[in-house]
Amino acid sequence: MSKSKDKRIKKLNRKRIWPSIIGLFIISVLMTACVTAVLLLYMLDLVDQKLYDSYKLSYNIADYMMSENLDNSSYKEINQYLEIDNSVFAVNVLDENNNTIWSNNEYTPNIDETLIYINSTDVFQDGFEIIIENDEGSLFVKNGESVEITDEFNDNLMKQLALIDMKKVFKERNIPIIVSSIWHIIHHGDYTFLILNDITVFNDDLYMVFITFILMIVMMSVFMIYYISSLVSVARSQHKISKVLYTDMVTGGYNWLYFTKKGDKLLRRNRGRLNFAMINLRMEKYRSFCTCFGVKEGEELMEKFYHTLKKELKKKELMAHHDEADFGLLVSFANQEDLLQRLDSIEQSLCQIMPNIKMYFRFGLCIADNNDHEVDGLYNNATTALDLLPEDSDEKIASYDIEMKKQQLWERRVEDDMDKALVTEQFKLYLQPKYSTKEEKLAGAEALVRWIHPVEGFIPPNKFIPIFENNGFILQLDDYMIEQVAKQQAKWMEEKRELFPISVNVSRAHFTRENLAEHICGIVDKYNVPHKYIELELTESAFFDDKYVLIDTVKQLREYGFIVSMDDFGAGYSSLNSLKELSIDVLKIDADFFRGVESVERGMLIVSEVIDLAKKLDMKIVAEGIESREQVDFLTAQECDLIQGYYFAKPMSIGEFEEKYN
Repeated sequence: MSKSKDKRIKKLNRKRIWPSIIGLFIISVLMTACVTAVLLLYMLDLVDQKLYDSYKLSYNIADYMMSENLDNSSYKEINQYLEIDNSVFAVNVLDENNNTIWSNNEYTPNIDETLIYINSTDVFQDGFEIIIENDEGSLFVKNGESVEITDEFNDNLMKQLALIDMKKVFKERNIPIIVSSIWHIIHHGDYTFLILNDITVFNDDLYMVFITFILMIVMMSVFMIYYISSLVSVARSQHKISKVLYTDMVTGGYNWLYFTKKGDKLLRRNRGRLNFAMINLRMEKYRSFCTCFGVKEGEELMEKFYHTLKKELKKKELMAHHDEADFGLLVSFANQEDLLQRLDSIEQSLCQIMPNIKMYFRFGLCIADNNDHEVDGLYNNATTALDLLPEDSDEKIASYDIEMKKQQLWERRVEDDMDKALVTEQFKLYLQPKYSTKEEKLAGAEALVRWIHPVEGFIPPNKFIPIFENNGFILQLDDYMIEQVAKQQAKWMEEKRELFPISVNVSRAHFTRENLAEHICGIVDKYNVPHKYIELELTESAFFDDKYVLIDTVKQLREYGFIVSMDDFGAGYSSLNSLKELSIDVLKIDADFFRGVESVERGMLIVSEVIDLAKKLDMKIVAEGIESREQVDFLTAQECDLIQGYYFAKPMSIGEFEEKYN
């Protein structure tokens, strides 16, 4: 599988779950941080308020004591007053020399080590209740309204100021949670007041904290549940995508994409511990089965095959349906005998699915080595081996070997070089002379192609022609050869040489084109060569394609003046039938009739009859592959027209031809 394709599949199959999980973690941390920050801010504000109330209470106590001129009676009153307040623990009054002149208990701090210092200007801020004294008397100002201060009101006021935002009576449920003591230093007149306050946070003070915390937890829980449910939905969606992506639509099992991905990973991790073989299992005549029983039944049969093969697999073995009735199996084995037994067991299991119907199976094998990490390559090799089995062979198993690999590499090289070879004219025109039987002199020639490769050197036709016939390049090569022959004939016309018909092979693939006659005329007419000097050879196998197009094309070619011949007559199975349908000018008898010691007499008898039949159909006869004088004498006696073979001349280059037949 290509990297780009694999990347696209991974992208399709991945819904980015890990980024979502990381996002959930980050959001959870941020939300927790926010909740913590809100609670801390609330607590800091609460403590700050408690501190501020404590400062204000301490100042009010100091102010009250100064207003009483610090006489003995006021000390007692202050002491009594302090006893009713649970937040003020100790009060010390110092003179200018920092000597204690009054204290309500034995706690006296070191003034140099006291932590908090507060001035009166720090206490009375806008928005708080204050006392203003002037020449006209004392006034209490609250919310912008002046109130005359009486002795009774003053006592109540002082008590309220001393207990700002502090509860006098502890309810049973109002339990202190945080208790902290702090000394306040207040300079008032000539005196310094040291007041020890207890700052207490009760559970009722944290009521809003608890409410806020609970609301935050609920909100976070709702969000987390929603987010996690989204992740679960994504995971389920990804699972569904993977299931669809890796499901074969015919068998319902794993498809080829899953097979290749898992197989590649298995081979990479194996590292030679197990022997693996790739098997291409093919049910022969599957289309015939579908024709008889229906396509739906054929697909159901493939599904049964899949489940049967799955039962045959061991641990760390894979299998998938590939195409039509082909399955790929990646199996482990101990030795060759073990592998063959596995194949026999698999075949028997499949045959038991429909015991009343005869089914045929073939196997292509490719043994994986330590360097094989791609399932597709192994399967391609197994398929190559299977395709090379002849249809009429009794063999069921074909193994991919080194010779097949060499052939594949050669085919790859030929296909890589063929276009460049055509452009640079590496394909050379060779001619093999044809001799008349009467005068035994030159009467024609056959054009043959030879590939002179700049690296490989001379490449014989049987090494590249079959490859070109398979990949379609033979069409371009045929056109090239027709043009080379026409060009050479034109050159000889200029040189006033005697011209002879030169035959050129035309592949059967050309005869599927309805405009073939016009196409060949266009090539030849560029060089103004008379058509009678161009002979077009077609093989008998072309008759089995579209015979009506072939018959019509041959008719047009003859009307244009070209000579049409049938090559390799007798090599096929319907020779007489093709002679009946086609009107041709020349019949070339296949060279196999003249080979083999045991069948010489029978072959000569058939050749004699073929020559007689061709004469009656007004055809010329060419015998090819002639290598002995006895064959020449026999053909002369049978009034064969032309002889082609090594007895007279082998194929030769244009230079050699011109030199010999100057």
